[in-house]
Amino acid sequence: IYFEPELDKSNPRYPDIILTDDELELLAKLVWVEAQGESFEGQQAVAEIVLNRLASPHFPDNLHDVIYGEGQFRSTKYLRTADPNQTQYDAIEMAYYGPNILPEDVVYFGQGPINDLVWGRIGGHVFCYYE
Repeated sequence: IYFEPELDKSNPRYPDIILTDDELELLAKLVWVEAQGESFEGQQAVAEIVLNRLASPHFPDNLHDVIYGEGQFRSTKYLRTADPNQTQYDAIEMAYYGPNILPEDVVYFGQGPINDLVWGRIGGHVFCYYE
């Protein structure tokens, strides 16, 4: 019999980031819109990008402004109709508690490089460090 290992929730990567239920739903919707066709690893990486931005001094310190800020995510117009499922919530939980995929200073992703500081590619997304 196989049992999924329990996440160690005693040492979160982002201890200062506490999301409300509404914020968690917003993040799940963003992950769904941006990465629903990607692997679980790719979905977790997108969640990590948002959490890395929240933890960074270079971005706003609240989820709404990180997601809806000018020039941040072009997909926000689709969030209203997004239909996240358990996969997106699991990806967020893994992003929060680990094991993590991206370094904390990787804060950009796109279908191509956003800048010359490329961390790597997961599926259809290229992930980049802060400039």
